[in-house]
Amino acid sequence: MSRRVRIKKSSGSGRKFTPKVPVPEVPVVLRDEVDLWLRDSDDSLKVARDNMALGNYHVAALYTHQAVEKALKAAIIALKRRMPPKIHVLDELYDEISDEIPLTEEQRDFLVELTPTYQIARYVNAAGRLPRDAYTKRLAERYLENAIPIINAIKKRLEEGE
Repeated sequence: MSRRVRIKKSSGSGRKFTPKVPVPEVPVVLRDEVDLWLRDSDDSLKVARDNMALGNYHVAALYTHQAVEKALKAAIIALKRRMPPKIHVLDELYDEISDEIPLTEEQRDFLVELTPTYQIARYVNAAGRLPRDAYTKRLAERYLENAIPIINAIKKRLEEGE
């Protein structure tokens, strides 16, 4: 959505652009928004599992990343009462809520490890080969095994209340 701006002359040499109507901070988001993100996270986890069974390990890895990302974004909405940043860097998303949801050092390291999957599992130029050749069954299983406790920790904290 584009903003309308009006030009105000400033006392300096240039023009100053100010919004015509003040743009408020994102309002308190309804619980429905958080629920949608969490349900979408669950759907992504199901797609990851389904693709594991089909042998599409790169797709399973990608949707594992998506499941974690969506759970983190739900937590940001619920706990910080604002929309999450439009990024896919899992450890940076986690930093937004790390004071509310403790993870182990190994779990934080896993978020860093999982982050590149967003590109490697989709693009040949990121993988340096076909994405399907970049992921093994063992790696995709490990990603799922490590992601589930993180997602569960997020859900548990959100169930406790905001």
